[in-house]
Amino acid sequence: MLRIYFVRHGETVWNTLKIFQGRSNSPLTELGIEQAKKLSKYLENINFQKIYSSPQERALHTTKLILGNRKMEITPIEEFQEINMGNVEGIPREEFEKNYPIEYHNFWHNAVEYNPSAYAGESYDEILERVKVGLNKLISENTHGNILVISHGVTLKAIFNIINQKGIDEFSKQPVPENTSTTIVEYDSNKFKIVKFSDTEHLK
Repeated sequence: MLRIYFVRHGETVWNTLKIFQGRSNSPLTELGIEQAKKLSKYLENINFQKIYSSPQERALHTTKLILGNRKMEITPIEEFQEINMGNVEGIPREEFEKNYPIEYHNFWHNAVEYNPSAYAGESYDEILERVKVGLNKLISENTHGNILVISHGVTLKAIFNIINQKGIDEFSKQPVPENTSTTIVEYDSNKFKIVKFSDTEHLK
């Protein structure tokens, strides 16, 4: 059986300012660094065969902090980058909402109708297709044991939407995992199962 530990990166400056990051980067806050270090301690006794990370800086920084003293290679996984928000990356949510009220509403509440073409963003259909490729990559490269995957809020939401076999019409109802939370997924007999969702025990 394969056990996948999916982790969301630590808190970033733009998380605190409610600014969409997407493919742009914002550094981890002091709290974000502390969160990742606590997770490192929490996971220290788990033997990981392989470590995957989104190639984006905030995810890689989190991954390195979680690894701590472990001498392990980090395998970048392009398919698990954050959703591309196009030209609304780096601006406050209020500005996004003011400039694109319909798209803003649909981003949060209606994934089926969400159309980001006005600002060159990535649709939910596109991100779901992309993460499917990433999931297939994980199970083709690993058959058993534990692997660690560090990614992003909306991307993880998309991954769990697929694992839970939900359609795009249910995407908006899926919760976004917390910063540095761990979601444990088992893959056995060609089936995925979430055994623990958005665990933040290490932060207590």
